Amino acid sequence: MRAMEYEDATRIYRKKLTENDRLFRLAPPMPSPALSHRDDETWYLRDESGRLIARVSPSGVRLP
Repeated sequence: MRAMEYEDATRIYRKKLTENDRLFRLAPPMPSPALSHRDDETWYLRDESGRLIARVSPSGVRLP
């Protein structure tokens, strides 16, 4: 099994947030590639200020 790449984690995160917003279709905040990191199979996506915005793993997306 290959490790999830940053682009995959970002796509899954954005899809999860937009599927729950059927009325307004607001774009979720983009994670910072420089501040986000992966630990085993989980990506910790952080915004430009370093705040954790989501944990993305093969089992799903967890929001703080």
